[in-house]
Amino acid sequence: MKSASLSYEQNFYVNGTGLSGVQSVNGSYGVSERPINILGHGYVNHILDGPLQGDFTVNRILINQDAMLNMTGENAAFSGVVSYSTRDCAEFEIPQPSNTGSFGFHSGYLTSYKLSCDIGSLPEVSTDISVYGDLGRGLLSASELAGKDSDSAVDHAINPPNQGSMTIYCDELNTASNRIVSLNHEIACQREAVYALPTSASDASAKYPVQVDLVYPLEQTTNLSLEIDDYQTKNLYDYLTGVYTGNVNIDINGSSDDATLASFHLDNARLVSESFSSSIGGVATVNMTFKKYINKRR
Repeated sequence: MKSASLSYEQNFYVNGTGLSGVQSVNGSYGVSERPINILGHGYVNHILDGPLQGDFTVNRILINQDAMLNMTGENAAFSGVVSYSTRDCAEFEIPQPSNTGSFGFHSGYLTSYKLSCDIGSLPEVSTDISVYGDLGRGLLSASELAGKDSDSAVDHAINPPNQGSMTIYCDELNTASNRIVSLNHEIACQREAVYALPTSASDASAKYPVQVDLVYPLEQTTNLSLEIDDYQTKNLYDYLTGVYTGNVNIDINGSSDDATLASFHLDNARLVSESFSSSIGGVATVNMTFKKYINKRR
């Protein structure tokens, strides 16, 4: 008899702590090979043509303080795993719970953090992770497996925001008259893995990078979509005499106790794009794109 692992039987953990509000998890890896061909025969074997690396993407609704946001900087590698129930159908007509399967990773680094907000829906967060350690099954450690239902494995209390607990400030906009209807914010965290030659034929550690560097500057991009009341767009050629810069602040708090769930303050952000649109039956809207670059602190 065939069965399936349903979503309510699955959990996602980061460093042993379960995350709430997860909507989807996608993990993958691929091996780059190069064939070895010889004259008079063709293919005889193959060799590895690049470092082993995997990728994970986690999409979740922002309903409490986001632990993933703290991993956008120069933090140590972290682990993550999806655990799910498997069923033993051999002896039972109805499938019975049997074991815990898993698909996870070690030595992951955050490469992209994306936040999106729209009218009438909760904020959504998408995170991209590059994996330089092992990736696949059986990576749920014994401590995580034993403590997955304990108090230490529980995420922060659920405290979702509402439209009244989210504030957006922009130097250029009068938000009391020009209505912001959607927001997208991204932090790009490019990583560069550094590998070293093995010290001996049995040096197993050489398959992992000796360090993973965060490439500066970090790039933050904010897109605002607003319905126009009294806003005036900029002129393209004004960029030649000085690009517009201004502060853009985004604060998202919980609806029950005003706890900060996410906060982004872009001082002197650069306005690099504007697009105007209008149609029959609609209102005039403008999409604005701001960029901010963050250098390494000395």
